[in-house]
Amino acid sequence: MSAADDLAQALVAAIRSELDALDAEDADAILAASDAKARALADLSAAIAGGAPPPRPLLEEARDLNTQAILKSRAKLISVEKRLAALRPGPAIPRPEPVTYGRNGRWA
Repeated sequence: MSAADDLAQALVAAIRSELDALDAEDADAILAASDAKARALADLSAAIAGGAPPPRPLLEEARDLNTQAILKSRAKLISVEKRLAALRPGPAIPRPEPVTYGRNGRWA
């Protein structure tokens, strides 16, 4: 197995960790997995730019897993936005004009 294969395996593992973290709704784990994914992708890109042959099957697996992660994160975001919208106060009820008395004791 080449160095690029090892790096691609690390990328796939990071994306799988991200998917698990999304399922668990663990924000810290999502952040850690996303950082690991970005590092693995940068390392793999550097290796390929340096002349390593791209491990196509692993890259295709990473692409497919990343698509799943994107769809899951979007679904989570939509769910959170709906819950936040439900917590927002409704339209403000207009208050009546304040009542004041004039000097002559009548309503102003």
